Amino acid sequence: MINLISYNFNIKECETQLQEFESFLKENPAIKESGENGLQKFFAARPNLILLLGSWHFGLEPAYYKPELNLFGNEFRSDFVVADKQKKKFVFVEFEDADRDSIFKRKGRSSDIANSSYEWSPRYEHGVSQIVDWYYRLDDLERTNRFEEYFGRRQISYTGLLVIGRDHFVHESGLMQRFRWRSSKTVINSKLLHCMTFDQLLEESLEKIATLKNSDQLD
Repeated sequence: MINLISYNFNIKECETQLQEFESFLKENPAIKESGENGLQKFFAARPNLILLLGSWHFGLEPAYYKPELNLFGNEFRSDFVVADKQKKKFVFVEFEDADRDSIFKRKGRSSDIANSSYEWSPRYEHGVSQIVDWYYRLDDLERTNRFEEYFGRRQISYTGLLVIGRDHFVHESGLMQRFRWRSSKTVINSKLLHCMTFDQLLEESLEKIATLKNSDQLD
């Protein structure tokens, strides 16, 4: 059975942690995925930020999370997972480095940036492939005894989220529209593959927390 951590989402604490995230991005133009000052460690210490990632699945009210979840053993690993109270809805999250070449890599060694051509970086393709593999394995085992033993039910609703790179590096290459187009058009087995930079994650998270605050005040 999947072993998740129960946690009560707190809007005020999440606001504070989003401010810390904003400062973290400002202080570090490029950030590694792992390590002492890495993105995984930063988020692992802030459960409310992890739970907020659950909002990328429509209607998911976060109640459980876990860093570094191995899906069905050690075959595939998710950096973070968020689930609702009934463990029916899930968001599986993959973090990659936030470096210059995380999303696009310049072809050749030309020093003329204006006339350079770019290809998708190995780091980006690795991140996308991770989520494709999750979708493959989940679809492959759905409605089987093994799936039910792992999730406690034969079917779940889920989505994948890839967070990679920084806005300023993508703007530097002049390829933000190319990145946004692929991010919005990638559908695997009728499921969107959500992909964004860490700056976009911050921006959208601030909007989501503002919406939650307004909703809480109306209640």
